[in-house]
Amino acid sequence: MIISPSIASADPLRLEEEVNRLDPKLYSDLHVDIEDGHFIPNITFGMKTVKRLREVTDLPFSFHLMVSNPFDYLEEMCACQPSVIFAHVEALEYPSLFVDAVRGRGGRVGLAFNPRTPIAPFGYVLGRVDAVLVMTAEPDGVGQEFLPDMVTKAQQVRDAVPSVELWVDGGVTPNRLGELTQAGVTHAVMGRAVFGRG
Repeated sequence: MIISPSIASADPLRLEEEVNRLDPKLYSDLHVDIEDGHFIPNITFGMKTVKRLREVTDLPFSFHLMVSNPFDYLEEMCACQPSVIFAHVEALEYPSLFVDAVRGRGGRVGLAFNPRTPIAPFGYVLGRVDAVLVMTAEPDGVGQEFLPDMVTKAQQVRDAVPSVELWVDGGVTPNRLGELTQAGVTHAVMGRAVFGRG
């Protein structure tokens, strides 16, 4: 299991220090959630902060666009040479256009799914992406508790696209990693478990 630390759970007043204390031997990238206050009821970082983070770490960024207009962010994000860029299917009228837009800029692309969104209607495009991210919690404002039913959903993704990178994000704790591995998950985003904050 590859662990991707979510910088959104770090101390916002000490981001540089928090990033620099991550051991690059343990982590292959840094997970950056971009939340716009519209698609999700929270705001994290703008590109000014992302660019500053890019200056203080050599870790690649995995971007998770929890925004209403993912296309608006692509140019600047691709310039950061990310490991992957995820957008939510709920924000994409035509997911294939997003896949093509990221690939056309030389990037790796992923699609993310909220807990309530079924996988099956998007089977036609899943074979074209590098990664799929299953949200394992909702932004409920009370701790974003892990939803056990999402393990089954992750297994559905693995069955549908056996070779894809399979990510989970939301309330993941170390004691969940075993069952997630059995479901075929390859990457787990962990924020509070790494940084010790909500």
